[in-house]
Amino acid sequence: MPLVEALAIPAYEQYLEEALEPGIGLTVHVSYRRASSEVDRIAGQSMSHTTVHSRLQKLARSHEPFGSMKERAFRFLVVDGTKVHLQGSLGKDLGQVEMRWAMASLGSSSRFEPVGFWIDTEWSEIRKELEQRLDYNQLEVLFSDGGAGIAESLLHPGMQPQRCQWHGKRDFPYLLYADGFKKAEQHSLVEKLQSIPVMALTQSDMEKLRPEDRPVVEQLVEKTQQGFEQLLQALDPQRYPRTRTYIENLMVPVTTFLRHWLDNGEVIALTTNVIESAFSRVNNRIKRVGRRWSEEGLLNWLKVTFYKIFKPELWSTLWNGEQDFAKIKLTSLQISWRWSNAIT
Repeated sequence: MPLVEALAIPAYEQYLEEALEPGIGLTVHVSYRRASSEVDRIAGQSMSHTTVHSRLQKLARSHEPFGSMKERAFRFLVVDGTKVHLQGSLGKDLGQVEMRWAMASLGSSSRFEPVGFWIDTEWSEIRKELEQRLDYNQLEVLFSDGGAGIAESLLHPGMQPQRCQWHGKRDFPYLLYADGFKKAEQHSLVEKLQSIPVMALTQSDMEKLRPEDRPVVEQLVEKTQQGFEQLLQALDPQRYPRTRTYIENLMVPVTTFLRHWLDNGEVIALTTNVIESAFSRVNNRIKRVGRRWSEEGLLNWLKVTFYKIFKPELWSTLWNGEQDFAKIKLTSLQISWRWSNAIT
């Protein structure tokens, strides 16, 4: 039929792509079943949750959000990971693996945006992919919680690591416990760490700095160095092997934001909390709603979250701006009618 062909209506499909948009969009926040029932409640009709799932997979496979971005001058990179539960065919439990992600920013006044998602992938392999996507040598600062293998795999010469200040304070008691010291025995050492000037700074403190504050910041860096050295003296390597190694690896990267301000006069993040908060909805959906995922299904769902949560302007383009329908022009109209003599 000419009209069907002109509108590019696909054959043998009950639902057009546009009809799936509300259900697929809701799956970012709720389960496939709940998304289907909610669309039915609001619109009075919907499709099954299995249809929503299969069409989301089809949509994700036909779109790749992470192409080459080398023309964009990204300066900052933040990486993190979280455990996810995978399942295989017929619901076979595959256990927990690490889901990892990276976000990049053009500068201190620009927001971070995702540049990749990975499931059960080594940081060294992630580095190779990022080098293909980004102008990697232009990255200046790597933000992370200091997880194993991150700095070794992702730093390049000239790139500075910024360890999250909040994670540094939070993880310290866990390391003491790992060395055999319970909470009651940790108090004096925890107080020493918290008394180090850099551990008491906040983002708002940094944003208040002015060029004339440079002597104050230089003095702050010096006192911070002294504070860490005093803490190391209190951490006997025989009694606190894990904790001492942790502080030795923390003391320089946790102060990068101060040295960056001294060198560039630019305020950068001293924790990754604000950056990671963008992923709170993603983590909640993965761990509290979906709970177990196939690797392909999770990656496809993550692609949809990229468009829906992190790039909402592209979500509208995805549904409204890519359709290439032929324009229909009405050139003539013919009407016919006849009287019916039938008696009812």
